[in-house]
Amino acid sequence: MTLALLQTIIQSVSSTLYWIGLSAGIRALPGERSRRRRWMIGSAVALAVWLVAIVLAAGNGFLDGGGRPPPVIAALGATLVAGYLLLLSGTFRAIIARIPPHWLIAIQTSRILGGVFLVRYFEGQLPGAFAIPVGVGDVLTGLFAPLVAYWWVSGKPYARRAAIAWNLFGMADLINAVLIGVLTGGAGGGIVFPLVLIPAYAVPRAFLLHSYSLIGLLRSASQARAPADRLPAELEGARA
Repeated sequence: MTLALLQTIIQSVSSTLYWIGLSAGIRALPGERSRRRRWMIGSAVALAVWLVAIVLAAGNGFLDGGGRPPPVIAALGATLVAGYLLLLSGTFRAIIARIPPHWLIAIQTSRILGGVFLVRYFEGQLPGAFAIPVGVGDVLTGLFAPLVAYWWVSGKPYARRAAIAWNLFGMADLINAVLIGVLTGGAGGGIVFPLVLIPAYAVPRAFLLHSYSLIGLLRSASQARAPADRLPAELEGARA
């Protein structure tokens, strides 16, 4: 019961931080105040409903079955699809573009909590083939998140490359975790409530954050190259 309460609190706090980042992007939107208010309220309601629905489904055992596809994978996939479909909205893209890049990185510090898989392994409750690579990958991603965010804020010349590499590593770790989970049959049946909240809720949220961060980094890199590409042509025109 203690672990269930702890996991619920952790995911609630993470969801709140996610909304705080979204609200920063929403407040920076141009246009009418009523438009920003609608997005602020709508995003808060959507995130709250999403969290409550996942917790209730997991708590009642609906994500523990072995269907085809497994319910937890179906929940994960549905979340990712919804998150990427949101990018079809120009307003949502504008919101994501206005979220501080270092925030999208630093919030992933919470991935350190993936070390719970290592704890469960040492307690003999999860197989090492699943818990060790997944736990270590999560911990490394979480440990490097504040460092990479600091590099970005400090304006280090290697910050963008480091942030892109860190995002790719974090995404690869999440994909690896899902694949190993599938191959080991849900880690030997050890991923049940409340730990099932991690693959069903935390994993797709983290993957979407990595995706949004990576999109922003690649877009800013292309925009930074554009003026440099035009400069030689402008100089050539001036000489002519």
